Amino acid sequence: MVATWELIFTVVPGVILFLFGIENFSKEILAVARGRFATILGDLTTNRYKGLLLGAGITALVQSSAATTVIAINLVNAGTISFVQSLGIIIGSNIGTTITSQLVAFKLTSFGPAFIIAGFLIGLIGGRYRFLGKPLFYFGLVFFGLTLVNEGIDPYKNDPLVLELLGGIAFLPLAIFVGFLVTTAFQSSSVTTGLVVILAQQGMITMPEAIPFLLGANIGSTTTALFASRGLDLYARRAAAAHTIFNIGGVLLILPFLGPFVDLIALIGGTEAQQVANAHLVFNVVASGIFIVALHPFARLVIRAVPGEEEEILFRTVALRKDMPESPGEVLPLIEKEVQYLYEITHRAFDAAISVFDAAKPPRVYQKAGKLELVNDYIDEEIEKAVFVLSRQALPETEGKKTVLLVRISNELERLGDLARDLAKVGRNAHRKGTPFPKGQVEAMRGIYRIFDGNIQELAKNFPHSNKETINSLRARDIELQRALNLEYSLYLKRIAQLNESGDSRYLEVLSILEAANGKIRDIRKLTEEYSQLWEEIPQPE
Repeated sequence: MVATWELIFTVVPGVILFLFGIENFSKEILAVARGRFATILGDLTTNRYKGLLLGAGITALVQSSAATTVIAINLVNAGTISFVQSLGIIIGSNIGTTITSQLVAFKLTSFGPAFIIAGFLIGLIGGRYRFLGKPLFYFGLVFFGLTLVNEGIDPYKNDPLVLELLGGIAFLPLAIFVGFLVTTAFQSSSVTTGLVVILAQQGMITMPEAIPFLLGANIGSTTTALFASRGLDLYARRAAAAHTIFNIGGVLLILPFLGPFVDLIALIGGTEAQQVANAHLVFNVVASGIFIVALHPFARLVIRAVPGEEEEILFRTVALRKDMPESPGEVLPLIEKEVQYLYEITHRAFDAAISVFDAAKPPRVYQKAGKLELVNDYIDEEIEKAVFVLSRQALPETEGKKTVLLVRISNELERLGDLARDLAKVGRNAHRKGTPFPKGQVEAMRGIYRIFDGNIQELAKNFPHSNKETINSLRARDIELQRALNLEYSLYLKRIAQLNESGDSRYLEVLSILEAANGKIRDIRKLTEEYSQLWEEIPQPE
């Protein structure tokens, strides 16, 4: 009998402990980082090779390429890093994931109990280093689980039925499929590679037989990212697709050269298990090297594979930077330019919000509106930081007033962005409940929005100037908008009276949000007018 109860109750618990250890070790390491992980990835991915090294290093640390890839995808979705920036991290994560097979090949799994005990004791009495207790404990659990698997398999290493079964599976296409299947089932390529190295240690498979399982594991590791990208924006889905194309592409590239590749690994030498681990490492390093050099053609291939017209919204400033000049005369124009960009972002947030009500795909448009509102918050914070640094200098009275007004305008635009988010939320909730707004109401709110839209665009176009013609135009549009709102309120009340029922309060909420937004535009207009007067008082450089 190939499988016995002894095998089941040793190998299965070992795999369970391994998976449990890997999952919790990743969580604990990320918890220790306390959000710095996202910041690190965002700051150090401007260069493709830095991104590659960072992806490899983080994956080696957290023992999970899935964790690194999924976080990279979510950072793309959040706008923290761009789609192209994510590619270096994703490619590098495949190199980092080879550490598990190397540790198993060098029989370091025997140290598992030592890590478990050390982690427990440090967590119990570790004082300031207590936070390291859980990561060490779960790291030891990973090793201990693999040790159990190794011990469970040991009695069967000479069993002819087991060897025959493995020999049958080792057929190239079938082995790739089995590697893919096991990795997909456990959502961890480390399980597959760890088991394959253990089988090689026991002499149950050879290095050439092991390689197809490793190739299948690489393909299977892409399913986690694909599942994680469902419901995310276009560029996050492209990042997940890039992971899949990269892994499948790497396998397709090596298949014609499998014979020479096996000879190369044999030439490097080592035990059978070490050769399997080396094959995993060399394959991933070579594939990563090819794709990182051809990063931009690779990116274009992914864009063709996942087409779409969505824009990529990133948390970026257009004028403010870390190395700001010290002279107030140089800094103020940069802050003005950033405020003008904040106008643009706020306007785009409202455009997206109003589109939620009649969009073919409301969740996608709502997600765009939400992201633009978050960018709105981010830029407001960056403007405040720049003004704070500037205010530490001894500023002339007029320039001091200008900095205060710039912050006030920025803050009002941030609050205006909050109203765009509230408006989008009403439209999203209506679609979620399956009760979208009637076409007549949508057309009416769009008519009101067109007036509001004209105001915000005119303010943005003329900032920081504000002449009498602009002010009069804004005031006239303000009166027009209020009349349109009052008319809609009146029509709404008449409909309720005629139908003799309570009516739909959602439409009142929309009108209220648009009215509040118009009030904010009025406040911003007054602040801009005041700022424009100050601007004219200071001689401007030619």
